[in-house]
Amino acid sequence: MKSVQRRVLVPALSAVFSIAVTLSSGAVAYAQPSSFPSTGSILPFAGSLGNGTDAAVSQRLSAIFAEHGVPGAQVIYADDNSEKEFNYGLANATTGDPVTSLTTFEAASLTKVVGTYVILQLVDEGVLDLDTPLSEYFEYPRIAGNPTAAKITARMALTHTSGMEGWAAAPSGPDLDTTPVSTIFEPGTQWSYSGEGFYYLQKTVESLTGTPFTELAKKRVFDRFGMTSSNLAYNPDFAAVSAVGHAADGTPKALRILTNPNIAFTLRTTATDYSNFLRGALLEGEGLTPATRDMMFTAAGSADHGGSDQESIDHIKWGLGIGLQNNELGNAIWHWGDNGSFKAFFIAYPETGKSVVIMTNSQNGLDTIDEIVHESSARTLSMPHDGSRKPSSRQIGFPSHLQGAQLGSAQPSAGLNQVVCRTSIASSSVV
Repeated sequence: MKSVQRRVLVPALSAVFSIAVTLSSGAVAYAQPSSFPSTGSILPFAGSLGNGTDAAVSQRLSAIFAEHGVPGAQVIYADDNSEKEFNYGLANATTGDPVTSLTTFEAASLTKVVGTYVILQLVDEGVLDLDTPLSEYFEYPRIAGNPTAAKITARMALTHTSGMEGWAAAPSGPDLDTTPVSTIFEPGTQWSYSGEGFYYLQKTVESLTGTPFTELAKKRVFDRFGMTSSNLAYNPDFAAVSAVGHAADGTPKALRILTNPNIAFTLRTTATDYSNFLRGALLEGEGLTPATRDMMFTAAGSADHGGSDQESIDHIKWGLGIGLQNNELGNAIWHWGDNGSFKAFFIAYPETGKSVVIMTNSQNGLDTIDEIVHESSARTLSMPHDGSRKPSSRQIGFPSHLQGAQLGSAQPSAGLNQVVCRTSIASSSVV
């Protein structure tokens, strides 16, 4: 089968990059490899490990993370029939605790997609309307006296067209709830990435329902999709399995205690849990009406913040709470996460059911995404792969207009700690 060069654009807040993936169709085969380089354990789960290419993939992923100084990571590749999990390195470079399937990471802005799903369920239930100004539901003290902000709707917040600044104060700091929020343009007229818009939406929903978002997320997301290692606010019960972030030089940070839940960035989860959500909630549309799920994947406009990279502007759009991209692989949904010393990313193709979820505990994490997606899609699918070919930044222009602010040398393990293969998985089942 002749392979075809595919081009994928991937934006990020503090790092911008492109992905080039070579794909062709082929059957997926699974068999136990004879050997596997690892400093940890290999734990088969509900089936056998992949074919001999798993060892090659694990070696390559390990090399990529080590090259970029990423102490620890989780990678999940899944399609409609199987899931392959790779756990790499250290959760904490000081203690030497390894990353396992249960290690939790800060998911950063991937939290926004979870929040969006809950909000769209409430839209389906008639609790709020996407196009009614939020000010008609809730009197938000932080925009008092700002008639422009009074026009902001749920749709504008979800599509980053609210006009609200990114953050008016440090989002994990004590002054967030008392700092006034400014609008930087007329709502609905431009695109500008804003955590404040999501936080305003969260406060509105909590007022309408009389329920903290932690409870809404647990009932409507975590319990539904078997996300037993996920929390929207710090849970001390998970302290022992919580990864810590690491600076670019590998210096570990203290465990961050985020007690104020914020649907813009405070989710702690595992790649497995998030993949369960991604596949069940978004790819299968469980819990949403078909029309609402389709609307989520419909472009509201380009993610154009006045940049000069026209090719990226033409290809990258924004739906309800997620990034959209039409490329030669098909129609993709994606989101990045950047909490400084934690980086995360997912990309999925609703038409084919293929998805990749990546969690890292390093400031350098987004530097690995292009190669990790390349490896996990090309090799774990038993597809042709030219090991000498690297994704080239010259193939596609970088969407530099999406750069923005983030929140707030380690010795990585020589190999992946675990490779887990799961077969015949229902997308929303507990694994």
